[in-house]
Amino acid sequence: MRAAALYIAVQLAAYGLDIGTFVLLVDVFAIGPLWANICAKAVAGGFAFFSHRHVTFRSAASESVSGQALRYVLLLFANSLASSAMLALFMRVMPSPVIAKVIADIILIAASFTLSKAVVFRGTRPGQGN
Repeated sequence: MRAAALYIAVQLAAYGLDIGTFVLLVDVFAIGPLWANICAKAVAGGFAFFSHRHVTFRSAASESVSGQALRYVLLLFANSLASSAMLALFMRVMPSPVIAKVIADIILIAASFTLSKAVVFRGTRPGQGN
C-alpha cells in the first residue's frame, strides 16, 4: 500500500512535468499533439524513473541502474505509444488535446504502476515497496 501511495505522489509530480511540457510544446511552440505527447513523456519519464527508483521502490542497492533503466525506457516507450494512440482516438471526439491527453493518461495509471513494480523494479528488497 505504501508503494502505491508513493507511486501516485511521484506520478503527480511527473504528470505536472508531462502536462506542462505538453501544453508548452502545443500552445507555445505549435508542435503537433502526438509529437508533443511523446516529448512530454520523455521529460516526465526521466524524472519519474529516478524518483521511483530511489523513493517509491527503494531499489538503488538491489540492482544495477542500467538494467532498470532499460526496462523503464521500454515501458515508457510502450506507455507513450498507448497514450498517443488513445490521444489520437479521443481527439476525434474532443475539441481539446489537453483534455484528451489527461483522459488517456488516467486510463494508463494502474497498468503503469503494476508493470513498474513487476517488471522494472522487480529487484526491490522484501518488505519495501509494498
